[in-house]
Amino acid sequence: MKVWRVGHESARYESFPAGPYACSEVLPKEVNAAVWGMGMDHADYDHPSPFADRALGGISYYERCGFSTREALCDWFADWFEALDGAGFRVWEYDVPDEFVRVGADQGQVCFRAEKAEPLSCERFTLKPEQLALFA
Repeated sequence: MKVWRVGHESARYESFPAGPYACSEVLPKEVNAAVWGMGMDHADYDHPSPFADRALGGISYYERCGFSTREALCDWFADWFEALDGAGFRVWEYDVPDEFVRVGADQGQVCFRAEKAEPLSCERFTLKPEQLALFA
């Protein structure tokens, strides 16, 4: 299954690109400051944690969060593209065997086993014309 995730370009958490919600240990303070407000902004019904997503029921230490489509990732982070890009976060695409991906009930969210994820691409946060149409 293809999985999309926001991860840092160079900072790693347990050898995997650090995500924007759990990056405070591995990023400089100024980078954390640039995305700190996102955690508070995303503490709502439209951005359920894996623990709040009834189909996921939580996340294991060996898993990472992602999305089942690039569009779902774009919807989730729509207001934060510029801040994430400026802080060094990128959009990663992975191929993960289906048996190591758990699909949530909300917003295209997935949890996947990090060690089974094969990176396919890594891009900056730039919207393509077809993605811009999603927000029109």
